[in-house]
Parts: sequence; C-alpha cells; structure tokens
Amino acid sequence: MKRTLLTAAALLVAGSSAFAVDLKPPMAMKAPPVTTAIPFNWTGCYLGVEGGAQWGRSGQTARSGPASGQALTNGYDLSGGIAGGTVGCNYEFSNNIVVGIENDYSWTDKNGSAHDLAPFNTKTLNTTKEKWIDTLRGRVGYAFDRFMVYGAGGVAFAGTDVTVATPGFGNVTDSQSRTGWVAGVGGEWAAYTGPLGALTVKLEYLHADFGTSRYITTPIDFKVGCTTTTIVSRDVKLSDDMVRVGVNWKFNVGPVIAARY
Repeated sequence: MKRTLLTAAALLVAGSSAFAVDLKPPMAMKAPPVTTAIPFNWTGCYLGVEGGAQWGRSGQTARSGPASGQALTNGYDLSGGIAGGTVGCNYEFSNNIVVGIENDYSWTDKNGSAHDLAPFNTKTLNTTKEKWIDTLRGRVGYAFDRFMVYGAGGVAFAGTDVTVATPGFGNVTDSQSRTGWVAGVGGEWAAYTGPLGALTVKLEYLHADFGTSRYITTPIDFKVGCTTTTIVSRDVKLSDDMVRVGVNWKFNVGPVIAARY
C-alpha cells in the first residue's frame, strides 16, 4: 500500500512538471531592423554645368562732337547662347528654409547691331557683343523635400565689345569689362541620391543690368581722299535676360539612410 502511494505521488509530480513546461510562454523574437530614408537635405556644396539662351537690349548715345547728347541709335535687341560652369554651397535650416551662395562663369555669343541715326552717318553699323558673363549670387529658397524653389540676387560681370564699322573708312572696336547687378528665380530638384552625393537639375531665369558705360573715349578720325568721318565717343547701355538649365552634383555631408528598430 505504501509503495502504491509513493508511485502515485511520483507520477503526480512528473505530470505537474510537464504541465508547467507546457505553460511556459514562447521566447520573444527580436524584430528585424526597418530601413527608412531620411528626408533629403540641401546642406552641402556642389559643382555643375549650365546652359541656355540669352537676350537683352543695347543702345548708343553720342558723347563727343557737335551732336553730343543725341541718340546714335535706337534701342536694339541682342541674342545668343550661353554655357558654362557653376560652384556653390547651401545650408538648410530645420524649418526648410535654404540659404546659399553660387558663382557661375559662362561663355556667350550674345550680340546685336543697329545703324547710326541722322544727322550721323546712317551707313555706319554699331554692334554690341557680349563674350562672357560671370554672376555671384546669394540664394534664398524653400525646400519641399527633394524640390526647392528659390530667389537669387547679387553682382554680375561681363566681357564686351563695341564695334563701329563705316563702309569705305574702317572699323573700330573697344573692349571693356562691365559690372552690374543680377536677380532672378528658379527651381531645383534632386533627381538622384546615393552614398556619395546627389544629382540635381535646375531651371532658372536671371535678369542682369549693366547700366551705361563709355566706349571710344577718344574720337577717331578716318580720312579717305578729301573726305573725313569721325567715330565719336559713345555711351552704351546693356542689359541681359537669361533662361538656363543646369545639372549639379551635390556632395553629401551626412547619411542617406538609417536603420530604425
């Protein structure tokens, strides 16, 4: 009888242990990390290329001779292409405001011509040509993640030629570097991001005004036989309008992706 009770007690203890094992909760499994993209940040420096179309206005006023102060020409249009390189840096604040500075240097073949008005020699052709343009601008924009709109303004420099050609007498060319102001608006989009940086594309419009500058400061006389013609000093106005497409490579200053647990 005693042996029977001991056997039953042993079986009861074994069954309780097995039941307790069955009730043990399963081991917790650690969830795998979730990789999520960090919102695009415009902070960083970049290099790029740009190109497009350029047009503008010019006009000339005599500043020597008996007709000084009179218009040598009516206002005339200039047009041409533009292409060059860009360098700049941006900083994006936590409220999505982006500030930066950008410099670009471009070749251009913008030019236009007009004939003298009476009482000047109406056969004389005056040409204004722009050979290069350099703009240094501050930029302020607002970022919608990968897309940014911005305004820009600063100083502009241009290399120019003014040529006066009188048939039968000769040509005179005066070259000058001009300084003026520039302002405009644009939009830029980050088309690609990677571990090393981001590729962005932009479209912008700029207006530059170089005011008036004097050319051929010393009048030049041409004499053929008994006939003499004088190329007078002149003030030449110049303004630019530019529409450009650009491609920039922005160098990363932080991580592109992060693991979230």
